[in-house]
Amino acid sequence: MATYSIRRFSAGDMDAYRPMRLEALQKECGMFGNSYEQEAAFTDAQWLERLTNTNKACFGLYSGNELIGITGITSDGYAPGLAYMTQSYIRKQYRGRGLSGLLYEARLQWAKEHNIKQLIIGHRKNNLASKHANQRYGFVYTHSEPRTWPDNATEDMLYYKL
Repeated sequence: MATYSIRRFSAGDMDAYRPMRLEALQKECGMFGNSYEQEAAFTDAQWLERLTNTNKACFGLYSGNELIGITGITSDGYAPGLAYMTQSYIRKQYRGRGLSGLLYEARLQWAKEHNIKQLIIGHRKNNLASKHANQRYGFVYTHSEPRTWPDNATEDMLYYKL
C-alpha cells in the first residue's frame, strides 16, 4: 500500500516544483489561469520567488519519494487576512484516491498559521472534481466571471469563499 505525504517546498525544491508545474500546465492546459508558454518563459528568479515569498506557499504531494502533485496558496496582493488557493494538480493515475484532501489540509493549515480569516478558491465551470472538493471543505459559491482559458475556450470561472 502506498504512503502519501505532503510537504512545503523550499528554495532547494525548485528543480522538482518547476517541471511538475509545467507538466500540469501542459497536460491540463484549460484548467489553470496561466499557460504553459507563459510559465515556461519564467526566469529562475520568478520560480524561486514562488517558493520563497513568505506571503505564498507551494506544497508537493508525494507517493513515497515520487512527486505526484502540487498545490499552492497566496496572500500576496490581497487584503490582509485574505488568501487565494491556487494551482492544484495531481497526476491522473493518482486521482480518485481522496488525495486532494491532503492538498486542502496543507493550505488550510498554512492559512491558520498566517492568520488568514477568509479563503477564496476558483475553478473553471466544467471542473466538477474541483467543485466537489471545495464544497466538501465548506466553500460557498459567491459569483462567476466569463473567462477565456489558455486552451482558447470561453467558459465561466466560478469563485467560492470560506
